[in-house]
Amino acid sequence: MKVRVILATAGMTFLASFTTIAGKQAAVEVDSFAVVYLRYILAFLTLWVILRIRGERVEIDWKDWKSLLFLMGTGILLNQNLFVLSLKHTVPSHISLIYATTSVWVMFMNWLAGKGHPEKRKVLSALLAITGVGIVVGASLFVFNREIFIGDVIILGATLSWASYTAFGKTMVHKYGPIRITFIVLAGAMIAYTPLGLPRVLAVPWEDVSTLAILGILYMGLFTSGISYILYYDILRHVDASHLGLMVSAQPPTTVIISVLVGYETLKINTVLGIVFIGGGILLASRTRHIPPPSIPPSGKGKSI
Repeated sequence: MKVRVILATAGMTFLASFTTIAGKQAAVEVDSFAVVYLRYILAFLTLWVILRIRGERVEIDWKDWKSLLFLMGTGILLNQNLFVLSLKHTVPSHISLIYATTSVWVMFMNWLAGKGHPEKRKVLSALLAITGVGIVVGASLFVFNREIFIGDVIILGATLSWASYTAFGKTMVHKYGPIRITFIVLAGAMIAYTPLGLPRVLAVPWEDVSTLAILGILYMGLFTSGISYILYYDILRHVDASHLGLMVSAQPPTTVIISVLVGYETLKINTVLGIVFIGGGILLASRTRHIPPPSIPPSGKGKSI
């Protein structure tokens, strides 16, 4: 089972690392509401094909409607809209680094939900991660880059909604499975978003949209909203929500390197420091303490057999 979780985590991290890069051009050229709606349609079709191939049916227990609506609102509607909107304002590295604080918010939400106090080690790792993000985002304030700062605030809202999706989705994923639960919330979001999204898609002058932007939309729909979401919930079946949040923190270095290579930004000292602090928090939180097994007294009151 550990090998499966490791492979799923590697695949999810790889796919998610390219998301901000792939979506940047699409967000610049195409209306944000149109991009989000197309993501829903593409992801829905991807999951529908997978379910058909597997011969699986989707049946909803309507007693779960409140939980399903909550997951649809936080993980799909709110998260994806804020994510695409932030792409217009800030740079890919900031998005990836702020998302890296997911584990911090998951731990905080678990504490609010009465699931116990986090360990001191995890609190310290959270502080390191927050410090790293502060170093990155703070640079925009010092140079008063209003555009980037607005984008950073928007992506923080997306991160909070994603943390909610992570913290409170474990029960539903155990009940329905990762593919079914993702399909259900995506289908609901697509239906609810149609009155707003469809007119925006029809109003886009597609003849003026670049191939790169179209490929970005396809990538976010097929791989990010489709395959990556399934992997995310599949991992959530086997690990604690706060630990899964830490796995998300492994994405920033890859995203930063790709963003620099494609020319969206230049590598700055504050970005490097942010990665170091966040990486330190990940390593600290992922360390497991060795608990020696309890000693078992010899049988037969010490007599040899």
